[in-house]
Amino acid sequence: MKIKREFDRLTLLIILLFSVIPLLSIMTHNKFVILASFILVILVMIFIRKTVNAKLIQPILDISHKSYLMSSGKLDTEISVASNDELSDLANNINLLAGSLREKIKVLEKSIQREQRVVRELAILNEFIGYVSSELNFEAILRKLIEKTRDLMKSEAGVIILFQPDRTKSFLSTDKLIDEQFIKEMLSVDSGGLARIIAEQKPIRNNNISISLSNGREIRNFIALSLHSTTDLQCLLIMLNRDAGFSQVDEDSFLNFAFQAFQTISLQTELAKLATTDGLTGLYNHRVFQDRLSEEILRAERYKSKLFLLIIDIDHFKNFNDTYGHQTGDAVLKTMAGIIKESIRKVDFAARYGGEEFVLILPETDCGHTYKVAERIRQAVMDYPFHLKNGTRAVLTVSVGVACFPEDSAEKEDLIGKADKALYHAKDLGRNRACLYSDICESEEVG
Repeated sequence: MKIKREFDRLTLLIILLFSVIPLLSIMTHNKFVILASFILVILVMIFIRKTVNAKLIQPILDISHKSYLMSSGKLDTEISVASNDELSDLANNINLLAGSLREKIKVLEKSIQREQRVVRELAILNEFIGYVSSELNFEAILRKLIEKTRDLMKSEAGVIILFQPDRTKSFLSTDKLIDEQFIKEMLSVDSGGLARIIAEQKPIRNNNISISLSNGREIRNFIALSLHSTTDLQCLLIMLNRDAGFSQVDEDSFLNFAFQAFQTISLQTELAKLATTDGLTGLYNHRVFQDRLSEEILRAERYKSKLFLLIIDIDHFKNFNDTYGHQTGDAVLKTMAGIIKESIRKVDFAARYGGEEFVLILPETDCGHTYKVAERIRQAVMDYPFHLKNGTRAVLTVSVGVACFPEDSAEKEDLIGKADKALYHAKDLGRNRACLYSDICESEEVG
């Protein structure tokens, strides 16, 4: 309304001027008065023009120009009108609109960035899942987890501390400069260290450490997460940086990706276990035994070493099953698996061959040690108190056949056949004994 009042005054002034000048012309014929009147009119018109320009045209041009800049994306442009009228109100409203748009754009940009992070995270996770689905080597899978997490977090180095079922720890890293001493030092600088990370069950960030690697490179930032699975698999996943600290956004991405990736590993581990182990005894199954024996034979050939194959059979097990039932028989098979596991080294391999038969692969050993293992298992089975439902104790025995690579045979199938022949020779001799295939050869030569 203020602009309208200003123009009402100007209009009234113009009407008065153009009304007065004719009257002056009629009332006086003084040329100077008439000239002065026209000069006054010109001055008034100039005044009116400047007033209109200052009050209306220039503010409108300024609003138009800056509105154009805003429409071009320069929303930080500020429209300023040096008046207190409707144009000033219009400018203020446009400024408020631009401010609101700026805030909405910021929110939208953050949303887009978040979506881009999610898309990138899913792409990396998809690559990792594809790798896991085609890889059986557990260590290779963990190394790939470190690699993909580094890609996601843009970290300089990564490490996994893996907890074994017996609570011992081992670690894997993609950086050769990271050793066990470095990990101990890194965990010790954080309040609570390893125990705190495990207890928190969420990412722990520390952007204020100072640990030097063996080459002098300094690590100042780390983020760590304790990961668990339903299959008793547990590890710590740690990412390291020299300069760039880890933010809350990094923490969220780290948690989401690591959790899903580790669940994938757990599922794959469980599926691999189902595919490679005997459901009753927990030992490896027949298919894995065949593959492992082929691998061990190739290794023995390469290093010119010996390999021993043992086939163990529970004596009269069919009669035992028929007498006491399959549930009791299953319990015996589980116990047998436990006895075998406790009787061999970590480098040895045990599997259920089928029915009541078990097989062992003993690499890089000699005949004397192999025979001791066979006798240890035989004696442990005979001494074990197999308690029956009626309260009585059953005495079970086993027979063991042993064959040696390459002395008895250099071919896999033939080696299995020789061990099987030694097993049946042990049964022919009265069962409850271990027999070497070489003993059969010697007895045949003597005969």
